[in-house]
Amino acid sequence: MASILIIDDEDNYLELCRRFMPEHTFLAPARNYREAQTALRRYRGRVDLVMLDVHFNIPEEDLLPRDKRALLDGSVPQERVIERLRRTQGLQILDQLRKDHPDLPMMVMTSRDDLPLEADAERLNAEDYTYLLDDDYLDARSLKLQVDGILASITRAPSEADEPFYWGSTPAMHKLRRRLTVLARGRLPIIIQGGTGTGKSLLAREFIHPRSGRSGRFVPVDLSTIPNDLMAAHLFGVVKGAYTGATSSREGVLERAHGGTLFLDEIGNLGLELQKALLLVLQDGAYRPVGSVKERVADIKLVVATNENLAVMVRDGKFREDLFMRLNPATAVTLPGLGQRRDDFEELLQFFMRRVAAEAYNRDLLAQYVEQRNLSAGSNAKGAIPVTVGRVLPARLDPRRVHFLLHPSSYKLLRDFDWPGNFRQFEMTLSNLVTFTLVELVERAEQIEPEDPGSESRFDVIPIPPKTVRDLLRPMGELLGDAEAGEAVDPATSIRRVQVEVARGDSLNAVSCAVERQYLEALYERSNGELGRMAELLLGDPAAGRKIQLRMNQIGIKLRSLRRKRASGG
Repeated sequence: MASILIIDDEDNYLELCRRFMPEHTFLAPARNYREAQTALRRYRGRVDLVMLDVHFNIPEEDLLPRDKRALLDGSVPQERVIERLRRTQGLQILDQLRKDHPDLPMMVMTSRDDLPLEADAERLNAEDYTYLLDDDYLDARSLKLQVDGILASITRAPSEADEPFYWGSTPAMHKLRRRLTVLARGRLPIIIQGGTGTGKSLLAREFIHPRSGRSGRFVPVDLSTIPNDLMAAHLFGVVKGAYTGATSSREGVLERAHGGTLFLDEIGNLGLELQKALLLVLQDGAYRPVGSVKERVADIKLVVATNENLAVMVRDGKFREDLFMRLNPATAVTLPGLGQRRDDFEELLQFFMRRVAAEAYNRDLLAQYVEQRNLSAGSNAKGAIPVTVGRVLPARLDPRRVHFLLHPSSYKLLRDFDWPGNFRQFEMTLSNLVTFTLVELVERAEQIEPEDPGSESRFDVIPIPPKTVRDLLRPMGELLGDAEAGEAVDPATSIRRVQVEVARGDSLNAVSCAVERQYLEALYERSNGELGRMAELLLGDPAAGRKIQLRMNQIGIKLRSLRRKRASGG
């Protein structure tokens, strides 16, 4: 049974849901944004789902945005502006609620055909959206199916303790985990999309393959590292004498992966002719080694990965459309980058610190630190080191374990840094951070440990020097173009710095607007499409996202185009 809050100016949906879904508790409805805020505060932590209507026929003073001066500038008649706000008020409410409740599942619904929901619902991370009919039974069946689906997708199945990928606590990541679990079981291929270092190969090897039910091997191939003239032999194998230099027969990766999983990383590097050959493997389950006339059977689970947009490559003639469709693009999954998982950042920090502390070199350094200070030999099982973020020591610490203490400013540097290499770069940086911190303490133990007989030594706490954090991030910030000639850069603010091109224009105003467009578009991308984040950076007010949106509209930036570009990975 779930607790569901309906935000609607009428009772139609509430009565329908209570009648056909009695197994759930439907709270007293909210009629506008102010009442929705009050209800979510009252039922804090007890609301499992919000169902939100789009059209609100409510008084002008209750409509969002509260400050309507920018909209009522005289360019459009006031009555038209107010009517437009009523028609889309639910989306305005969703936009505001997302700022305070980024992970609360929300569903958008409307019975009006003239209100396109798709783009805005996806932009605002609605779990689902629906167009209702004029039939109570069909509407109830549709709503029940969607509500039960949302509730099932956010049910947090416990992650295995030794999973190498940290899924976090957000509904979006749990939904992604559940989706991959289902896809792993079937025979259909899987496309994993995502930037460099987001964990595509790790998921294929450690998550998808073990859940595929296949007894064969996991065979990974990075297509970006294989010369074009050797790729066919590498994939399909070669028989002796097939070409000059083929002095013996060699099996290909298809043969090695028979009965198991074949993982093709950077699938966009596969040439058009080999794309056709791979298509035939997927269609017929058979292939011929280079130089052979005899077919061989290929029973494989195919997983491909790319950080490119395959749909764009199809349009550009660089990737076969028939192969793209055969790879099952409808079920493709996209792994979010580190910058898109800020809600999980502290937990991700803990997860990767445990991993890097368990590396052989850091584990040995930790053992030396423990021995030098006569701490418990088993103080940190498997090298795990808890990390506390704060200025003071926690009230309760396990004296048998070593703890890292990270100053809030250092934590902010790590959290706000623009990680182009995502989790791979993050893990490497944390590994260096642990190493440099421990080496200093181990090699200079006698010089740096103070003697104070009047107080108890706190060898079980290791403060991480803020300068070490900054020194590790500075060179990477410079590589991103955030500094000139070695200029010191604060990674926390480097997101504001972008490169623009200045071209001649008909007027100074035209040139100025062109520069501003480039800047705001680049900042939009670096802020992961979050207008509130842009407002915080530029105005110091995360609630001023609407002002940023209005300014972008004024200078001709089409937000819908930017959202589609981000959604397609282009």
